[in-house]
Amino acid sequence: MKKLAMIFTRFAEVEAKGSSPLYEYWSLKIAQDIELLSLIQLIPPNQPKPNLFFAAVQYLAYEEHHHLAHYYKIAAPSEFAQSFRQLKDFCQQYRGPLLDILQTKLVQTNELNRAAYLYPIFSGIQADTQKPLTLIEIGTSAGLLLNLDQYRYEIEESEIKQIYGNEDSQVQIVAKNIGQSIGTLSALNIENRIGIDLNIVDLQKDEDFRWMQALIWPEHKMRKQQLENVQELNSKVCKTLLEGDFLTLIPKIMEQQDKTTQFVIFHTHVANQFSNELKHQLLQMLREISYKQPIYHVYNNMDDNYVHVDYVCNGQTQAIKLLQTIDNHGKYFDWN
Repeated sequence: MKKLAMIFTRFAEVEAKGSSPLYEYWSLKIAQDIELLSLIQLIPPNQPKPNLFFAAVQYLAYEEHHHLAHYYKIAAPSEFAQSFRQLKDFCQQYRGPLLDILQTKLVQTNELNRAAYLYPIFSGIQADTQKPLTLIEIGTSAGLLLNLDQYRYEIEESEIKQIYGNEDSQVQIVAKNIGQSIGTLSALNIENRIGIDLNIVDLQKDEDFRWMQALIWPEHKMRKQQLENVQELNSKVCKTLLEGDFLTLIPKIMEQQDKTTQFVIFHTHVANQFSNELKHQLLQMLREISYKQPIYHVYNNMDDNYVHVDYVCNGQTQAIKLLQTIDNHGKYFDWN
């Protein structure tokens, strides 16, 4: 219980602070509340507990048209104490349905704004290899990052705005680059888009869409609007989404795909849910398949929060690029 309390304290002070005042306040109160911690400790160990708990509560509050939903829309700091009392009452009243959600749903966010730094990374890989790309995403959720060439990007750089991507897209990515200028980017040529997840999210299903909305923090109105905007576009972009174990699926995919493309295997904010053994198995698999086809591995949360770009060929791994400063939700990044 003490460890769980520390998790919520850290969530408040590191993740929610400056991003979600409501969740920051709730997290600090939860860290001192034995009753709520007793409920939350029943969440499966491989899931990030604050994220799953807050999403489950938000999802169910809207489902039940409970007064608690009011605080997700217009909660002011003066209402935070009352909102926490409502949270406590809600969890007591709906403990059964809430527990069912906590033990069956997964944290599977599709942060569109992470495409703000993935797009220039992939563009650089394409320029270096002079090949169209085959993208393989681990932990793809609904596959939204596989569409990154279909979005319009407006990136602020030293008082100027860098525009790239599909300038006519209804889905706009707005972010700030606090590092060196990205420079001119060529349009992406993505030949294959493949996503892998243990549970594929279908935004055309109402329940899946509402769960994805619940995973977004209440103050992040733009992210909720982005999800609405991308719903139709996502269904029109041709991609292959596979449910299953990536350790089994990726070698088969590599065998089946045309070797004239450049393979890019990527995952963002997913590996924090991997065991150390699974991380080791992933890296070992990449080294083994690199004897047949060189690959790029773009990732974070294996050992740190940095975004790494590695080139793996003939069993050897070469670090190509490292972004040491990024916002978890993609609002800013430091290009270097």
